[in-house]
Amino acid sequence: MKIVIAGAGVVGESLCSELSEVGNDVILIEKEEKVLNKLMEIYDITGMVGNGASYETLLEAGADSADIFIAATESDELNIISSIIAKKIGAKFTIARVRNPEYSSNMQFVRENLGISLMLNPEFESAKNIANKLMFPVALSVENFFGQKANFISIRVEKHSFLNGTQLKYLEFDSQDKIIICTVKRGDEIFIPSGDFKILEGDIIYIAGSIDAVRKFYDKIEQSNLKIKSTIVIGGGTISHYLIRKLLENKNKVKVIENDKERAEKLSEAYSKAIVIRGNEADQEFLIQEGIKNYDAVVIITDSDEENAVISMFANSITDAKLITKMNRTLLLPILESSTGTSTVVPKKVISDMIISVVRSRTDMRSSTMSLLYRLENKVELITFEINENSAAIDIPLKDLKIKKGTLVASILRNGKMIFPGGNDMIKSNDSVMIVSTIPSIEDFDDILERV
Repeated sequence: MKIVIAGAGVVGESLCSELSEVGNDVILIEKEEKVLNKLMEIYDITGMVGNGASYETLLEAGADSADIFIAATESDELNIISSIIAKKIGAKFTIARVRNPEYSSNMQFVRENLGISLMLNPEFESAKNIANKLMFPVALSVENFFGQKANFISIRVEKHSFLNGTQLKYLEFDSQDKIIICTVKRGDEIFIPSGDFKILEGDIIYIAGSIDAVRKFYDKIEQSNLKIKSTIVIGGGTISHYLIRKLLENKNKVKVIENDKERAEKLSEAYSKAIVIRGNEADQEFLIQEGIKNYDAVVIITDSDEENAVISMFANSITDAKLITKMNRTLLLPILESSTGTSTVVPKKVISDMIISVVRSRTDMRSSTMSLLYRLENKVELITFEINENSAAIDIPLKDLKIKKGTLVASILRNGKMIFPGGNDMIKSNDSVMIVSTIPSIEDFDDILERV
């Protein structure tokens, strides 16, 4: 596909890397020539220096014949304007990254009346991600799929867990409470386990099931009975704006620490039920005075990765609260997660994964439409597909399908009912099917089948 990207920031670079790797024709527009040249040296892309909101620049970049145009500059206004122009001159599908809450509240109007196909807000999506994690305090990650009908969570197996030393085939569930352990991470290795697989202490297991079933299984695993009823949010930026609303909706007691006077005043005016304190987020004595030890969760989302890392280490040393930390760069993630036990949120990853999912779903599919893409680790993806009548898998028992090694058909949603398929189950047209796979760059459900 021909993909034009405006903006070579963190998200733009991530998209250039991933989209060019799988054979797309990627054209990058960036106003800073040094930045553009650096990315052109690293990735298999073409580029041009210019303003992404310029009609002439967009024409020269070929946006008029683009399959997808993505506006990912640092400016919401520029992203909106460039997407509108790109759509008007002929781009088939346009995506704009928009952060400002004032614009986000009018997304539907902008999409319907100005012709932007999709508007994505990394801060809003990150806030949703954090709120989900607080619903399952011991979980390392939490995602929703099948149209919010099901959960997907990851949990580290502790020494005293009933799972430690258990083979999967010996786990018993009531039919209505059934879950599936899709993937296991052990050290640097990733397994898509069979029934004979034995879970060990330290394994990170990835669990999928209906919302009720996952909650019941989580409660069975979780021994501390930690429930998040109070949260201290350190950093009062845009993510905080969205997060506070969700926490208050969930009846959380919320305190926010923010150093900037204007930010603190805006949050205080917007959320009268939250306590907003102006002060230095990195001042350890100040945080102790504000009762950081007394909260069930500590969410660290300042604008500085270094500050977030230091605050996480400090918080980990004085409290057993659930820690969630925002990081913009991924270099420190393994060290931070292993040393502090914090759960991390990376806005660029959240938004780039969503865009990659949209790009793949725009491919000329033979048998399906991709509706969700989630990366468990660098080597593993969870994908849901909407199956159409052209799939070669329809009405064939799964045991007779030649499915490529490293792939699991994890669950099927049919007429609102979730099915964990066995060998005799068959996929039907209009099913939603979730797979977990180590095969890179799957775009169509039938890509998981061996070619005869």
